[in-house]
Amino acid sequence: MARKKSGTLTDAEHRIMEVLWEKGSATVAQVAEALAGEDGSAYTTILTLMGILRDKGYLACDKGERAHVFTPKVNRDDAARKAVHQLLTKFFAGSPGELVLSFLRDEELSAEELGALRKRIRETKDPRK
Repeated sequence: MARKKSGTLTDAEHRIMEVLWEKGSATVAQVAEALAGEDGSAYTTILTLMGILRDKGYLACDKGERAHVFTPKVNRDDAARKAVHQLLTKFFAGSPGELVLSFLRDEELSAEELGALRKRIRETKDPRK
């Protein structure tokens, strides 16, 4: 049975996107160079992954003078929202509240983080504030 294609980023795809978000646009060779010390992926692997990212709609590709230049079509915030939505759907029955409660049970939040959450909850209850 064929594996279902995911619309979210794998770890390797995310590393590539981080390079492209930082640079704005790059060739496969430039991405491979930026990742050389990080994960040691071969040029051909990065080329394949960048093609997958293009097919998923994360990258645009333009034929430059000598090489294809890839540019992000999705910004970091939109990619994060998409990943959180998938997390909500998969593990929390689509409930943002259940996700927040899970973090409150399992993670140590600073007083500053808790204050920001309280403020956001108040704003949600009364949008005039």
